[in-house]
Amino acid sequence: MNLDIMNQALAAVQQERPDVTVSFTLMVQGENYGLTDALGVDVLVNAKKNNVRVDVVNAMAMEYPNGSPTWGDSIVNVANATLYQMKEIWPEKSDAELRKMLGITPMLGRNFNGNVFKPSDADKVLSWATQNDIGYLGFWSIGRDNGNCPDGTLSPICSGTVQSEYEFTNIFRKFALQDLSHH
Repeated sequence: MNLDIMNQALAAVQQERPDVTVSFTLMVQGENYGLTDALGVDVLVNAKKNNVRVDVVNAMAMEYPNGSPTWGDSIVNVANATLYQMKEIWPEKSDAELRKMLGITPMLGRNFNGNVFKPSDADKVLSWATQNDIGYLGFWSIGRDNGNCPDGTLSPICSGTVQSEYEFTNIFRKFALQDLSHH
């Protein structure tokens, strides 16, 4: 992929249509590292170089090594590490502006690497996201948001953890409702 061509095209679209939102959903390398270099930081650095207004930096908080006591703690660490990387790219922006650009997207339930994102982890991430007034909080994927395989099965149609139907949706919905009340 030629980053210059991609980002020059995005900048041209934004120039013609200033209301166009640009969001990059990027791979996480580790909880204390943040985004990967080639598939994360380099993309953002190139976007800035090519005058793209990046509205959301969405960290895919899944499938990386975890050393924290809980997966929720690990995702908070990823968010903080990503914010640090963003500050390096956009030192002219305030911490509040950078937090508004930050997105976090964990994978519900059992991840391929064996880590399990539980409803209690979602509560922790929601609390951190709300306290820090981040821009976006989502999850992968709604098709997994049920307790139909509480035995730890890895599946695209169930979370592999004990939960009620749409429990993660109802937790994350609080963030969306809180965000709407600010506007």
